[in-house]
Amino acid sequence: MKKIILLATLLMTSISFAGPGKGHSHGHGHSHNAQEVSEAKTKEIAKKHVERLVKDKKIDQSWSKAVYDKSEKKVFGGNTEWVVTYTNDKDTKNKKLYIFLKLSGEFVAANFSGK
Repeated sequence: MKKIILLATLLMTSISFAGPGKGHSHGHGHSHNAQEVSEAKTKEIAKKHVERLVKDKKIDQSWSKAVYDKSEKKVFGGNTEWVVTYTNDKDTKNKKLYIFLKLSGEFVAANFSGK
């Protein structure tokens, strides 16, 4: 009887490890066929994130009038990302905001250092 219970427990445990997010299933939150967004599209996507950060009070209100500077691809830890830069002369502390996006346009992070 102990062997049957042990076998049933092991079987149930192994099944629980087979769901999305484990191994290489296709339910893990991103697509291998994601299309790369254009440089022009990064400006539009990043602007929405600047607005969201202002609304969430993560950055100063003056950033809502920030000026787009540039979008460029950079490599971080072996991954290439879009880095979209905005300039804000009204902020007394930080003049540049960097929005990091995956090549597919998904938000990664934002900071004032560019790193």
